[in-house]
Formats: sequence, C-alpha cells, structure tokens
Amino acid sequence: MKRIVLLILIGQFVACQSRQKELNLSQGLHIPNATIISTEDGTYTPFIGHVVVEKDKILYVDEKEPRITGTFERIDGSGKFVVPGLIDSHVHITEVQGMLPHHMEKYPEITEEFNRQMPKSYLYHGFTTLVNLGGISQEQIDDFNSQPLRPDLYHTGRSGASVANGYPMNFAPEHHRFEATPNFIYLESEAERIPHKFEPADHTPMAVVGRIKRSGAIAVKSYYESGFRGMPKLPVPTREIMEELLEESHANGLVLTVHGNSLEAHSFLAGVGVDVLAHGLWNWERYKDVPKDSLPLEVKQTLDLIIQKQIGYTPTLTVIAGEEALADDRFLNQPGLKKVVPQKLLDWYRTEEGQWFANELFGEYGVDQVHTIYENIQAHAMLALKYLSDNNGLILFGTDTPSSPTYGNQPGHNGYWEFKLMEEAGVPLHQILSSATINNAKAFHLDAQLGSITTGKKANLVLLSKNPLKEIEAYNTIEQVIVGGKRIERKKLEISE
Repeated sequence: MKRIVLLILIGQFVACQSRQKELNLSQGLHIPNATIISTEDGTYTPFIGHVVVEKDKILYVDEKEPRITGTFERIDGSGKFVVPGLIDSHVHITEVQGMLPHHMEKYPEITEEFNRQMPKSYLYHGFTTLVNLGGISQEQIDDFNSQPLRPDLYHTGRSGASVANGYPMNFAPEHHRFEATPNFIYLESEAERIPHKFEPADHTPMAVVGRIKRSGAIAVKSYYESGFRGMPKLPVPTREIMEELLEESHANGLVLTVHGNSLEAHSFLAGVGVDVLAHGLWNWERYKDVPKDSLPLEVKQTLDLIIQKQIGYTPTLTVIAGEEALADDRFLNQPGLKKVVPQKLLDWYRTEEGQWFANELFGEYGVDQVHTIYENIQAHAMLALKYLSDNNGLILFGTDTPSSPTYGNQPGHNGYWEFKLMEEAGVPLHQILSSATINNAKAFHLDAQLGSITTGKKANLVLLSKNPLKEIEAYNTIEQVIVGGKRIERKKLEISE
C-alpha cells in the first residue's frame, strides 16, 4: 500500500514539474529559443530559453516554454542572444558634439536635427539607460523625455557640486558662473571672488546635496581637478568637504561620483572612499614618461586602495581617443557615423569653422606628435584598467559622451568604441558586459529595476545575432532593442537617407 501511495505522489510531482506555465497577456512580448545571457554577480551561465514580457516588466524567464494566451508579439530568438539593456553611466546630453553655444544658436536646424536623433543613436547601439553626469535643466529633461524613442534618463541635478571657481566653473565667465552652477560649494579661500548675494549657508555640502536630491537626481557629481592644458592652478575640495559630500549623499540615498583622472585625484578620492570615480587613472603626473608597460609603485598602491574599497572605476578610454580623433582625417569617414550623426552636422565638422577645437587643442603640433602624446596617455590608462580587471576591481561602463567640445565622441557610437578599447586593454568580455549592465545598475542603486534579465525587472533588453561573451563585434550586431517592453527594430533607429 505504501509503495502505491509513493508511486502516486511521484507521478503527481512529475506531472506538476512537466506542466507548462500558463500566462495570459494583454500587452505582451515573447522571445523563444534565444540564448539568454545575464548575471547578478558577474558569473555567466548562458542558456537557451524563453523571455516573456507583459507591458513594461519581465514576466517570465526560463528554459521551459510557457503556454501563452492573450495579446502578444513573438520574436523568434533561434540562434540569437538576449542581454540586458546596456547602461552608459557617464553622458552629457545637453550639448551638440563639437559645438559651443554660439554655434548651436547660429545653426538651429542642425542643432534640432541632432537633438531629435541623439536618443535614437544611443538606442541604436543598445544603450537603454543613460546617466547624465553634469548640469541639466528640467526643460532639457522634459525635452529629452518627449522624444518618442529614447533611453531611460537619470541625472545629477541642475549642476554638479563643484567648489567655488573650481573645475568646471572655471570655463564660464566670472559674472555668470555662479548663476550657472547653483550647486557650487562655498570655499572660504575663494570668498573674495564669490558675489555677496550668495550666502555661505546655502552652499554647504548639506544644503547642496539636499537641493540635488529634491531635483530628482540619483547621484551627486563632484570634481577633483587642479587643472590641465596650461590652466592656472584651480581650487579643489578639501578632505572635509569631500567627506561631508559623501556623508550627505548617503544620508539622502544618493551616490557620490567624482571627476578625477590624475594620480593626485585618484589617491585623494580613494582615501576618502567615494562611491564612483568618473574617469580612469591616465594622468600619471611625474610618472608620465615611464615605459608604457611599467606600473609605478605609487600608481599600483592607489589602484590597490580602489580595489580594496571596491570603488566604482569608470575607464572612459574614449575621452582620450575622442580628442586624438580630431587629428585623424579618417574619423569622419567611418560608415557607422552616417547611421547616427546627421549628414549636415558631419559636413559642418569638415569646415574650417567645424575644426575650431582641433585647431585650438593642437596648435602647432604635427599629426605625428599628437598621436605620440595621446598614445602614451592611452597606454597608461589601459595599463591601469588591466590591473583593475586582473585584481577584482569594480569596473563600471561610462563614456563621458562628449568629454569636451570634440566631435570625436558621438552618441552610442562612442559606447561601441569604448567596448572595443576595453577589450584592447585586456578586459575579458564577460567583465565588459557586466560593467555595462549589473555593475552599473548596482553602483547607481538601479538594480531593483535594471541590470539583469530577471522576473519583475523592467523589460529593457537587447537582441543580438552574435554572442558578446565570444566577440566584441557582437555589440554591432544588434537586431532589436526593447525599452520598457516596446520593441524597436535597429534599422528604425538609424538616420534615414
């Protein structure tokens, strides 16, 4: 009798296990038979299975095919690869690449065409989430979000938390810079150069972070930059200020991400223990002329501290490459640019007016000299990144698009370039994918909704025809981009002839 009962129970268990999951959809999407590539911890175990989306959420992920009824689309995933939507955690969507404000005013049609295409250019390369790490107005946020096809946008408020008259306030005329940077931090040493109408109490770390939080930001952007390219010595935050910014950011549930690319900056910021370094360590200062394959002890010790504290490290290799591109006549002839950059803007870049930044940046340097200088800097940046990668550093994907008024950093296109440079530096492909998905999501406290293909998370997905764990070129084989459950064919995102 006991044996019969046991057999019945086993039969019932097997029947339950083999029974299809039943899903009734009202606004759904089914991707069957695709190789699903996702992780929560950096370890990948791809499998062929099914992803089901209902409205803007992932409803089902499994090897077993569910029984689906109702209203839904079906995308055959056979031979294809599905990854989470990519996250670029360092962009600037408030400007036209290669233009200053007076250029944008002079060419309103080009500016408008660029701004309409720009969100689609990010999507074209699989970036379904952007973090704007710089000043942005509510009007600019609303304009971006009014575009019918766009990535999700997060930001750091009306301005960064720069110290008075420090970077990047130094680029604006003194009579305008304080109004343009409402979240500046008061410095007693700069008191004589701060207009009297600005009260010190309104510009403490506590007051500034509070304003940034109320703006709907997810992070605070600060800066440690003492100057470059012949700038006079710039004021930088004290340790007390940076520690207060970190404390107030955490008290408000925000992330503190800080601009810094020098050994001095990274050493200081690692000592404080900020959350995210917004750039890689490429300015080795007194070690700038050491061999390209040599890692000085002081640089190594700084990187070790970054690893020990698991500070997010954003390489931004295309900052260097994007400036060097101005000395390369071949850059603007890339076929990929024509798919994401309006032709009128590409034509303008080729004019004498459009070459203004290249002329200003390189002056009397010859092309060979430019390449020698930038290749040395890039070699150091890549060596630092490789060390982080080899020693369990927390690598985050970000491009700083555009890093300066250069046309060398184009939306989306710059991200694909960053992927290729990271591989060239020696970062394994699985780490590269994690940096642009789960690592960024966790670092910016977005992982409850983004970063992996998990039931309940937002349906931001990318369907590729090649495996990004096998070849970096896979990121240019995107077939479909899904944002909030809405499917977009890649072809529809490129500039129409």
